[in-house]
Amino acid sequence: MRRTILTGIVCALVAALLGGCALTNREPEAVTEMRLPEPTDEPENMILGEKLSAASTEVTLYFAAQDGTGFSAVTRMISRNAGESLPQAAVTTLLDSGAERNMLSMADTRLLACEYACGTATVNLSIDARNVQSPQELLALQTSIGNTLLGIDGVSGVNVLIGGLSEGHCQLPLGIQTEPVTSVAAAYAQLQAERDRLSQAELTEPIARSALLYFPSATGDWLIPELRSISVGPEGFVSALFDALKSGPQEETCATAPIPEGVELLDGDPSIQTLSNGERVLDMNFASTLVPYMALSGLPAWKLAGSIAMTMCSFLPDLDAVRVMVDSEPITICERGDTVMKFPEGRIHRRDFAGCVGSTVNLYLVNSEGMLQPTQRAVSMRSALSPRSLLAEMIRSAGGDNQPGFPVPEGIQPVDILGVQTSGGVARVNLSGTFYRCCQVLNAREERSLIYAMVNTLCQLDGIRGVRFYVEGCAAETMAGGIYLRSVLLPNPGIVVQRQ
Repeated sequence: MRRTILTGIVCALVAALLGGCALTNREPEAVTEMRLPEPTDEPENMILGEKLSAASTEVTLYFAAQDGTGFSAVTRMISRNAGESLPQAAVTTLLDSGAERNMLSMADTRLLACEYACGTATVNLSIDARNVQSPQELLALQTSIGNTLLGIDGVSGVNVLIGGLSEGHCQLPLGIQTEPVTSVAAAYAQLQAERDRLSQAELTEPIARSALLYFPSATGDWLIPELRSISVGPEGFVSALFDALKSGPQEETCATAPIPEGVELLDGDPSIQTLSNGERVLDMNFASTLVPYMALSGLPAWKLAGSIAMTMCSFLPDLDAVRVMVDSEPITICERGDTVMKFPEGRIHRRDFAGCVGSTVNLYLVNSEGMLQPTQRAVSMRSALSPRSLLAEMIRSAGGDNQPGFPVPEGIQPVDILGVQTSGGVARVNLSGTFYRCCQVLNAREERSLIYAMVNTLCQLDGIRGVRFYVEGCAAETMAGGIYLRSVLLPNPGIVVQRQ
């Protein structure tokens, strides 16, 4: 009873207090402003250089069956190291796991290289991949890699080389795989039917293939691959590839054609010769008018030679090299910057230019109206995966002649990007004190453009969803007084215009 009385008294007091608050006529007290504590998640150590966390992605691996007729699919989490592309990590896992599963021809096959650029992957396997019982089994091995990589977001085409050479089937190039193969038997039967059609006196229906064309970058020392569909008639594959090169790039706007369209520079038909050392070499003889054209266009000889050799040797079966000749004299020496490239007897191999393969990235630069505009740039394949390299490339991209540029104040250099660290989907960018001081002259619009040019550019990279900025290792509240920086910034699509 005593407990009940006490409870009743407490409830009555609470009701009276609440009622008094509701009926009182007193002036309300001033509300004290509440300030939230500043975030304190500063890095334990100064961020210097580039430290990228290992990333894991779910990938479906396709293993070729022992009889070479089909595939078995297994989904796994693929981990890749910093600077390693997901296609490269996936192929490595596929080959290693294939050996464990005793799958077709994978026990001794090694991955020699994987070029991942512009959405296409060129996989170079060791010659052990040829240790199969039939051409159909080899096709199954190739398409198991193609099926695996085409399941990765962003991969649109896969080219599989063996020992650096393209492998033919039924005397035809396989071309670039752009769609998954469900039946190896049906794919091989189609190749046989196309071979029979091509051997006819008159080819009534063109044969379609996808090919990688390598175009010189307009600026920089890179050969940029572009996936292109070609139709082959009686003139053959060499002519189809050469005509496609002359037409220039369609998607890669930062590249250019190695030879002009509408000008006939070839002197005679190209031909494939088998040399005494067993190499198969494609001879392409140009008229002497090629020399003044190259001088007028400013195109270095190595870009012409590299574009032709990479395109032809990446597609034509068992082609070891190309000889680019002018008036029947082969090009034996090319200068690439400070490097002198030598080609004995004029034989230009794919491996001579494999290190020149570049990729493209979109830098979100600022146009004359203060809006961000995605602008394509040619960079190395490694730089295309490196957030610090992309920021350095942005600083070098000063606008001019009404072209988009990075609104970087005078005095800022690429070395002012002290370091970038990624973890948990966030890129932590450490800027120098010089970068901070130079930004004090920016107005609100310029600061917004500067910050979100970096944020939007970095967030297009796989595994980065937001950006956090630091100055000399410490969290700065703002760069120039307008944008709060003590939190993770997400991409801002509202200030982006489409590429013109």
